[in-house]
Amino acid sequence: MRRHLFVLITFWLLSASMLADDSLPVVEIRADRTVIYPQRMELTGEETLMDVLQMVPDLLITDYEEIITFYNLRIDNVPFNGDDRLILSQMKAKDIEKIQVCDNTGVAKGTIGTGNVLDINMKTPDGLNGFVEGQGGFGKNAEGNGTVNALYGSMSTDVYANAAYRYQEGSREYVTLHMTNRFDDRNKLLTYFTQQFIEQPNKMMRKVLGRARYFHTFNDIGTELLLVGSYQYSSEQLVTNKLPMYIVELNTPLFTKRLSMMLGVEGDYLMTSQKSRDWNWHIFNNDIYLQFTYTLTHWRFTAGNRIMFYGYKLTDEGNSRDYDDIRNNTNACVIYVPDNLNQFQLGYYRKYYNPAYEALFLNTVSLGYNDWLYIKQNLEEWDINQIKLAYAYSKPKFTLQAEASYYLVEGDDNFTEVFASAYWKTKWLTLTGGANLYIAASDVFASLRLAPTACLPHAWQIGMQLVYYTDKAPYREAFGTPVYGCLSVNKRFGKAWYMGVDWHDMFDAFCSEAKVNRHAANIKLQYRF
Repeated sequence: MRRHLFVLITFWLLSASMLADDSLPVVEIRADRTVIYPQRMELTGEETLMDVLQMVPDLLITDYEEIITFYNLRIDNVPFNGDDRLILSQMKAKDIEKIQVCDNTGVAKGTIGTGNVLDINMKTPDGLNGFVEGQGGFGKNAEGNGTVNALYGSMSTDVYANAAYRYQEGSREYVTLHMTNRFDDRNKLLTYFTQQFIEQPNKMMRKVLGRARYFHTFNDIGTELLLVGSYQYSSEQLVTNKLPMYIVELNTPLFTKRLSMMLGVEGDYLMTSQKSRDWNWHIFNNDIYLQFTYTLTHWRFTAGNRIMFYGYKLTDEGNSRDYDDIRNNTNACVIYVPDNLNQFQLGYYRKYYNPAYEALFLNTVSLGYNDWLYIKQNLEEWDINQIKLAYAYSKPKFTLQAEASYYLVEGDDNFTEVFASAYWKTKWLTLTGGANLYIAASDVFASLRLAPTACLPHAWQIGMQLVYYTDKAPYREAFGTPVYGCLSVNKRFGKAWYMGVDWHDMFDAFCSEAKVNRHAANIKLQYRF
């Protein structure tokens, strides 16, 4: 068996080397994330962020609205706090410098559990461009939304602005402003402001975020200091939250250009007040993180650790209780790059699930000894250990990616996940597809997806999203429908006007097993400037 495995691996590596050429990779595997470079693809100019994300192996489409369920969307590493579906369908790939699919950034970004980050880095715009768009949804319930989006770039200043309003059983309003100021070659300031307001029958929320990120480069070898300050305020039906945050981070070569170091401290102080009574809790979090990467011609080695110091404090009418804990995120990874097209990864990641403290605190009646003992027992985290294998082959018109991970979860079932995706483009047809497999002692399920897009004469474009779910898949269990489908038809009129229609959740209309009939048509009209 071992001999057969050795022969198979040897054949795989030799085959990969034979496919080599000198083009830059569209997909780059890093220790804690995968980076997609849209500018290295052969784009028509009409591809959206959603079109590019079809290349991500672990993409799980669960709904027309829930396309990136397991990802937190950020723009330039700042929470978007906007309408995810609109930005995915409206943002053009030609305006994006890179997409960072961060699945194991527990050390670099402090992510917790299996939560992931989708970080969009915008391309420096040339002058002013943008669009105004209106949409109307026609199904069981009517809805409508409007969006204004603008990008402006000059030698020293870049601005990204987005404002959106949606009516869907209530009102949703979103505002996002990002500004980049380049003072000189070594100093740069990025400032952000986002606002979110949701008013619906079962939900009322207002959220405001302000953040500043300052970069200073000390020398020509790339030693860089990052300073971050942030404040977020949110108000919901039961509680209000205030969250100040800071980061100090140094990235620098160490002793040699082959060895790089990331060293940082990060802290935040969450202050929550319950509206119905004099009940408050504060969660203080201070992190220290360190990561090293050593690079050779064909190999990259990375190891890092983040130590997280947690402090919980509950206060009720002057009485208070405290609890402190220390947690760790760790990674160790080796990446083999035989050429510009092929990449192989083996990684180990230790992370944890944080306890669901908000529901725990809200349901606590008093701070008596027995109640506090129960709370402390439920504030202990669950450890997760992940072993990951990954492969990527990429060219401007073709990519192939595969991932396999085994998770050892404290207090729960261990499980295995296997993902694969492929992207292929011709002059008029783009085809992406993938498969997802979940294996545990209690459940085994899978999904298969296919997303063809055809660019037709006279500026017509037709696309389709198809996802099939096997028995026991969460989507199928929740909605009863084994297949998700969305048909999109788009047409450009002249240089500035675009019109399109999406028929989403289309199989709900035909499937007798559907628990909820969600199929609807969404009509879009856009003007670009």
